[in-house]
Amino acid sequence: MTRGRALGTASGRWARALGERLVEVVYPATCAGCGRRGCWVCDPCRAAVPLFAPPWCTRCGIPDDRACRCAMLAADLALLRSAGPFDGWLRRAVIAFKYEDETARATPLGDLLRGALEEVDGLDGLVPVPLHARRRRERGYNQAALLCDRVGATIGIPTLDVLARERETRAQVGLGAEARRANVAGAFGMAPGRNVTGLRLALVDDVCTTGSTLAACAAVLVAAGAVEVVAATLAREV
Repeated sequence: MTRGRALGTASGRWARALGERLVEVVYPATCAGCGRRGCWVCDPCRAAVPLFAPPWCTRCGIPDDRACRCAMLAADLALLRSAGPFDGWLRRAVIAFKYEDETARATPLGDLLRGALEEVDGLDGLVPVPLHARRRRERGYNQAALLCDRVGATIGIPTLDVLARERETRAQVGLGAEARRANVAGAFGMAPGRNVTGLRLALVDDVCTTGSTLAACAAVLVAAGAVEVVAATLAREV
């Protein structure tokens, strides 16, 4: 490595560290479970709803002490990993991050997601599930993209914005499995000029409920030439 590249890398790390420190000052950490200041989740809240841990199913990622969910996974998804159940402190953290503008949670939540992906090797890119343009403007950010950026910065895998939301859909909350599949049918496509031929990709989203959104996105990527698609979410309804 040349001296110029080494300095550039060090400067990048310094800038990221400074940015994270400023975020901590402006948006101080509070426990998603009980609101305690000074941490994103306190030990008692984490213990009350623990994260997923091996041994787990090698395909659906559900721990062995819970019912396997392979039947819900679309054929286009090679495997699915999630950090933990959509419950307790993790549920509240996801909701605050997604709907309450608490983007500072992207760092700790992204680190949880990285842990869920640690055993998955050979990825060429992280693909955020896209928002419709109107919803993206209203929210101001795509939470899945923020997660990708955090994970990618720590493990050296790029975020690839290759998917587009071509049709606005109603919120999936409150819909059953069949209604969710119908709601997202035809909603996604490849973004103009993007090429994923021969790539091994990880779809990233905040929550997996029935898997209909992940399935719809995976189908588009596989049809476009991706050699394999896996998925990772912060939380999973189990």
